[in-house]
Parts: sequence; structure tokens; C-alpha cells
Amino acid sequence: MNRTMPRRHGASALAGTDARALRRRLALLDQDQADLERARELLRQGRLLAAEDPREAFELVHRAALRGAGVLVARANRERRRALPLNVWLALERLGGQDAERAESLAPLVAERMRLDRNAAARPDPELLSTHLAQTSAHLDLVAERLLEDLPTHLTDLAEAG
Repeated sequence: MNRTMPRRHGASALAGTDARALRRRLALLDQDQADLERARELLRQGRLLAAEDPREAFELVHRAALRGAGVLVARANRERRRALPLNVWLALERLGGQDAERAESLAPLVAERMRLDRNAAARPDPELLSTHLAQTSAHLDLVAERLLEDLPTHLTDLAEAG
């Protein structure tokens, strides 16, 4: 005799769907948090090297900025039918608003990185390195806040308490 499980109806079926959706959102949040943590570690390393090896520091900070922006682009791509461009700065521009402003503010920093790539003996402009450190740090803090925006309130309260 072949027995089958009874079908769920009503609220219990909805609760199962809600639970699955919440688990998926939490798994994606974990992934985004891990990417953000890697960005913060790159920024930390860049900060430590700023005085002794500014060229390497600039590269690390730039990679932190790329990774932080990549978190936002990955999140946006989950909601879109058509993926954003692979170039993270172009993708931020397409997102508009504060993301487009961030991409625009990075133009001189991207140009500086290109200059450093072309000349192995070049050193980064100290003001640009300082600006990159400050802006990237602030942006990573903003990314952290935005990761929690779409979670249910009771989960956000837990995250802020922990």
C-alpha cells in the first residue's frame, strides 16, 4: 500500500512558504555579510599599510571598495530580470540614487588606480589615499546598514542587540 502525506492547506502551507523564504533571505544575508567582512578586512589591511607602503594600501582599499559595491550589486541582481553590468562602478550608476553618487565620487580614485597600474614606480597621491580610506570606510558602514533593511523587524532587533 502506497501512503502519501496529506497536503497542507491554509495557514500551515503559507507558514511553510514563509519559513522557506525567510531561510533563503537569511542565507543570502549570511553570504552578503561574509563578503562585507572580507571588504572590511581588506580596508583594515590597507589602513595598516598606508604609511609604510601606500601603493599596496591604495590597492587594498580599492579592492575593499569594489567588494563592498559588489555586495550591493549582487543584492540588486537578485531582484532584477536583467543583470546589471559586470563593471561594478557602471552597475552602481545604473542603480541610481546614492549608489550612482558613490560611483561618481570614485571617478578620481579609479583614475588614480589606473595611473598606478600603468607605472610600477608611481606612488599614490596621499590625499587620494586618505580620501579613499575615509569614503570606503563610510560606504562599508552604509552597506552594513542596507543589508538589514529588508529583514523583518524582529530579526533586525536581534541583529542590533547582538
